[in-house]
Amino acid sequence: MDDLVILDLFWDRQLVKDKSGREFEIFRGKDYDTDWVHLGHGYSKNSDWIYFYDDTCFEKELKNIDIASFTLIEANEAENTIYFKDKKAVYLKSYMCGFATLPNADPNDFQIVDIDNGYSTSGEFDYWYENKLPYALSEMTPINSSYQRVKDTIFFGHTRKVACDVDTFEQVHPKVDTLFKDKDHLYFKNEIVEGANPDTFEFLEECIGEDAPYYLECDIHYYAKDDKYAYFVNSPFGIKVIKTKDLKNFRFEVIDEIGYGRDSNYRYEKGRRKKIG
Repeated sequence: MDDLVILDLFWDRQLVKDKSGREFEIFRGKDYDTDWVHLGHGYSKNSDWIYFYDDTCFEKELKNIDIASFTLIEANEAENTIYFKDKKAVYLKSYMCGFATLPNADPNDFQIVDIDNGYSTSGEFDYWYENKLPYALSEMTPINSSYQRVKDTIFFGHTRKVACDVDTFEQVHPKVDTLFKDKDHLYFKNEIVEGANPDTFEFLEECIGEDAPYYLECDIHYYAKDDKYAYFVNSPFGIKVIKTKDLKNFRFEVIDEIGYGRDSNYRYEKGRRKKIG
């Protein structure tokens, strides 16, 4: 090895040349760094570190990981959800949670049910990504991507109960996954929107209908109103009450690709009032 000239370096191999001028590749874990192990999907380890390609990773978690038994279980095609295990625990790296340890998961009986949706199981526990579920997956019926029904209970995000009337609980509009209503209340995620009237609440067709014009963030930002207030809905993050004094004339308009709520006196950008003129 000492008489080889390194021509190029890769994370898992080297291109080298010997004294005769012959060029060939030597492989990490076999020809050099013999304690190095390729785990898959760009991950590897040696006796001291875990790597993602050329860089060390999980440094903060190493004190709890048994590197000798650490292996990659499975990754989805997009590689945004990857399960690992060692002799004592199961780990998850995902766009949904970063790097996490699945609570009470046994590496000996752990199974992935649906990697793309983050469902897994171990013994008496089922999981949604890093969350241990308060029910069995077999009891759960998805309502949409945000809400689930388990017997006579509605959950938001699989773990947060929604105190609602289950029989009348329904999605307000198919484009907005996070806004539901029942006979008594309007709900954003798992919280009641205080003062909103579920019977009269509706999105403005100009911003959410099939013929709505393009505007910035038109897939998540909408305006709505009921018989008392107007609303700006940021579907991933929140709903803002707009206490306009001109509710009858509240409407939607697009100026320079920015969507605004509008009444006779004010424009509302992301729910914030701006004087016209």
